[in-house]
Amino acid sequence: MPADAVLGNVDALRKVVGEVVGVYDAPGWLIAEILGDLAGWEDVNEDVLRRAVELNSSKLHGLLRRNLQLYRPGRSSIRKAAPYLVAELLEAGGLRPAFVNLFGAVLPAAYRGHGLYTPVVPVVEAKRAVLNRLSALARYPGTYVVLSAVDGVPGLKMEIRKIQKPPYYYAVAEGLGRALERAGAMRARRDEAAERLYSFWRRYRSQGYLVLAGREVGGVVVDVLAVGLGKYGAVVGASRRKINRLSKFLDEVYEL
Repeated sequence: MPADAVLGNVDALRKVVGEVVGVYDAPGWLIAEILGDLAGWEDVNEDVLRRAVELNSSKLHGLLRRNLQLYRPGRSSIRKAAPYLVAELLEAGGLRPAFVNLFGAVLPAAYRGHGLYTPVVPVVEAKRAVLNRLSALARYPGTYVVLSAVDGVPGLKMEIRKIQKPPYYYAVAEGLGRALERAGAMRARRDEAAERLYSFWRRYRSQGYLVLAGREVGGVVVDVLAVGLGKYGAVVGASRRKINRLSKFLDEVYEL
């Protein structure tokens, strides 16, 4: 198969894998394996690729299940992912999500224009740092919304639901839109690094990956990790040494 034909089939292969396996992923080893098997074919179209993937589907489904089991989100993963889950809620409600830095923490927020934001504070664990942050925010009444999944912490009720298919876990908070309509706004420092990470999060979630935040891989913390047939990490501010180490464990590492 000519080199340009191989390159042209990579996107088609990713599409077929998504339709057959459920995650739009074609790590380098799979591309080499499938297209290598078809090296003698003159005309490789989507039907041929589909047949090749279907012949390997049992192995691919098994690999995906093992990866999901290994990286299934626990309490710590949900806490770290909560800002992104809330940003998804804001976006689903037709609002423009942003991230701001307040009191040493990065928080999701609804952008109100002219440098104004309404922070939305997720509380999934009653940790001291979270409670201290809420106490500090209390000095600015009416300018933020609290989403609480913890009994005893006042706020709009939030629930984290887990399912066995993409996106694997997500947040639900009825009445968030109305609460934001009533809320005011404040000036805050926008966190552009967090917004770049959210773009990575959203892109991989939409393609069927299990996406996690703040997960350690090979002794290095990955800001956002996407798990499918392969594993892909996004980091900000990482040293070259850390990126090189992560490259030994991940199929791709993106420095955002």
